[in-house]
Amino acid sequence: MKKTVLLAAVLQLFMVLGSCSSDSDSTSTPEPPVVVIKAAKVTSYSKNFGEVGETITIFGENFSDKISDIKIAFDGVSATVVSSTATEIVFKLPSTEKLVPQLSLTIENRTITNEVKNAYQGNIGVLPKSSTTDWFTMDNVQKNENKVYSVQVVSDKIMYYSMADYGGSGVYRTLDGGITFVEWGRTGFSGAFSATKNDEGWADTAFGIQKVPVGGSPKMDFISATTNGIYYSVYVDDDMKKGTIITSGGDVYITADGVEFSQVYDAHLSDKGFDPGSISKSDEVDNDHIWAIGTKKVESINYPYILFKNNETDGWKEHYFASEPNTVAAEVSFADKANGYVLINNSTIYKTTDGGDSWTKIYSGEKFTKLVFKDANTGWAVLENKIYKTVDGAKTWTLDYTNTQAIKSIGYKNNIIWAISIDKIIKRYL
Repeated sequence: MKKTVLLAAVLQLFMVLGSCSSDSDSTSTPEPPVVVIKAAKVTSYSKNFGEVGETITIFGENFSDKISDIKIAFDGVSATVVSSTATEIVFKLPSTEKLVPQLSLTIENRTITNEVKNAYQGNIGVLPKSSTTDWFTMDNVQKNENKVYSVQVVSDKIMYYSMADYGGSGVYRTLDGGITFVEWGRTGFSGAFSATKNDEGWADTAFGIQKVPVGGSPKMDFISATTNGIYYSVYVDDDMKKGTIITSGGDVYITADGVEFSQVYDAHLSDKGFDPGSISKSDEVDNDHIWAIGTKKVESINYPYILFKNNETDGWKEHYFASEPNTVAAEVSFADKANGYVLINNSTIYKTTDGGDSWTKIYSGEKFTKLVFKDANTGWAVLENKIYKTVDGAKTWTLDYTNTQAIKSIGYKNNIIWAISIDKIIKRYL
């Protein structure tokens, strides 16, 4: 009987201990919950490039509505996230060293795929913040070590220029403020071209005129011209029909349909007794306002020379600067149809207020290489690595900007100046 009672007590003790063990297990640390990693997708950007501080939106699927879940960086530089939803992330572009930094987007508990296909391999281009009070610079991705012939500014984002390169020269164009350049067309040794607002145009090739299609093409698609000469003045209207070209010898051709050309003037610069007179540069406002400069030999003496048309009725005219013997007209810039400047021998500047019919000597001093004017009084000139400014019609000049390398060319339009050096694009908003 005693054994039976003892056995029952032992069994009861084991049951109590088992119960305690079970209670102990129920209060142990629970297993962590399973985290489901969701898939997010980037499909587009509101803009593929922008300025520092500009607001950009990323569009896609399965983002987070918590800003704290999102991190955006450009080459490791964090961007400020403004807002976020499941389909949109709004942020501000940070200041970066590169024009096309590597974009990094991370979202907590998300795997991300980027389906954006653009000119920046799915990244976003970053332009330096523009300034209306000072010059600012950005990397020149072209690294222009060769001569720059001509610059055509369209806006703060669009610019064309011709540069010596393989087999003559090429015309290069940017549509994104200088982040990227593409070869828009080919030119000969003159570098003369004319781009329309539709991104098509003409370019001299030393074998005739190339018709450049929308978007540009290095392929030489020739249009008809009366002579195969080197054209130092090329201009075509936006409709790609009415246009004017001038050869180095002063032969002027026009077209009304963009195909058939007729000669309307011969300056005889390459005729016996005039050789080696030639046209070497030009500036064009439209087909009735064109100024082509160079030299002309008169009685065995070379003089700075200009061949021009400054209205719809008078036709083509000639002028040589008799007071500047044995020199050459190096640069020409017209702010409008009436006010223009000619740089002679890089150190003397003449001004006209009547479209070229009469000229007045304004300045003699520094050996400038390039000049450009905004209006009758305001302009800029290049001397090696420096840009000088005038506000009194070229009478006096003051230093406005100093670069680390020589500046190869400068252009102006629509209140934006572009200048080009080997490794920098230099800009100024007005």
